Amino acid sequence: MASYIVGGSFIVAVVILVKPILFPIIISFPWPKEEDTPKKTSRDKIVILAGSYNPPHLGHLAMLQYLSQRYERVIAVVGFNPNKKYLVTPVQRQRLLERMIQSTTDCTNVEVAGR
Repeated sequence: MASYIVGGSFIVAVVILVKPILFPIIISFPWPKEEDTPKKTSRDKIVILAGSYNPPHLGHLAMLQYLSQRYERVIAVVGFNPNKKYLVTPVQRQRLLERMIQSTTDCTNVEVAGR
C-alpha cells in the first residue's frame, strides 16, 4: 500500500512539473494595445522587472513600455550574478538602461534601480 501512495505521488509530481513544459502559455508579440485589452485595476499597482540587462536592448525596452502603460509605477532592477563574467559593469548597465528609457516618451513612470 505504501508503494502505491509513493508511486501516485510521483505521478502527480511529474504531471505538475511536466505540464508547463508540454503546454506552455504563449504570449504573442506585438502585445495587445491598450484599447484592445479589458480595463483592469492594475493602474494603481507597482510592478518590478528584474534582470541582468546584459546588455540592455530593444526587447527590454519593449517590455518596460508595455508595463508602463498598464501599471502606475514600474521599477527595472539591474541584477548581478557574482558567478558570471560580464563585459559591462552593473553601474554601466544601469546607466545604459536609464538612457534608453529617457529616449522614449512612453516610459515616464519607469525608474531603474541597481546595486
